[in-house]
Amino acid sequence: MTLFSPTIVLQKLKEGFEFRQAELSRLKLDSVNIDHARFLECYLRGAVFNHLSCQETNFKKTNLVFAQFNDVNLTQAILERVELNSSVLNDVVLNDANGYKAKLFGAKLRNIVSTDVNLSFADLRKVTGENIQLSSANLNKALLIETKFSNINFERATLTSANLKSSIIEDSLWHRANLQNADLSNSEITNASFQGASLVSSKFREAKLNNVDFLFAELLETSFYKAELNNVSFNDSVLLSADFEGATLSDLNLANANFQDANFENTIWNNVDFSNCDVSGAVFSDAQGITEEQKQLLRKKGALNVT
Repeated sequence: MTLFSPTIVLQKLKEGFEFRQAELSRLKLDSVNIDHARFLECYLRGAVFNHLSCQETNFKKTNLVFAQFNDVNLTQAILERVELNSSVLNDVVLNDANGYKAKLFGAKLRNIVSTDVNLSFADLRKVTGENIQLSSANLNKALLIETKFSNINFERATLTSANLKSSIIEDSLWHRANLQNADLSNSEITNASFQGASLVSSKFREAKLNNVDFLFAELLETSFYKAELNNVSFNDSVLLSADFEGATLSDLNLANANFQDANFENTIWNNVDFSNCDVSGAVFSDAQGITEEQKQLLRKKGALNVT
């Protein structure tokens, strides 16, 4: 790798120089414009960027482990396969940036605006963050295992086959997001809205959901196996063949929900009204907490194995 001092870096940036495989560890840049700059496969470990404009800057395959970004505009930046493990990003704009297969393991995020960002196949395991805007983002097959987020917006985002196992997510919006085949097993989700979202074949196995709204959501063949659901609304949602085996279900709103052929074996119910939902073909073997009056109603509606 070629070694450059900070002074030479700043001068060459002004001249439009392309840095390739350059040794730039702990580089500090403050209050400068480096739009369209090119750092290809560089070594920027521990770099500190404060109050920068980096629009359309190319960091492809660059090592930015332990880097700090404070008040940085990375709109349309190229972050493909970049390494940002254990980095810190505060007040950063990532609109339309390309972070395909980016690595952000253990990164800390705060006040992030990243509409239409591409983070498909990205590694975001153990990322923590608050006040994050990811509307219309592409997180297809992204790894978000053991993440911890608060106040995050995934509206219209694509999270197909994304892995969010064992995550803790508070105050989140997922309106019209695509979470088909996504895995949220063992996660804790509090104060969330999945209105109009597609969650076909997604997994909430052994998850804890509190104060969650699935209005008009598609939940065909979704698994809530042994999950704990409290104050959850399935109003006007479709849950054909969904699996709730072993789940604990308290204070649910089921108005106009479609549970045809769903599996409710070994479930525990508390304070639930079945009067305005479709349970034809749904199986209630060994379900607990259902009153005799509710059992009669369920049988009348075509539910199976109601004892």
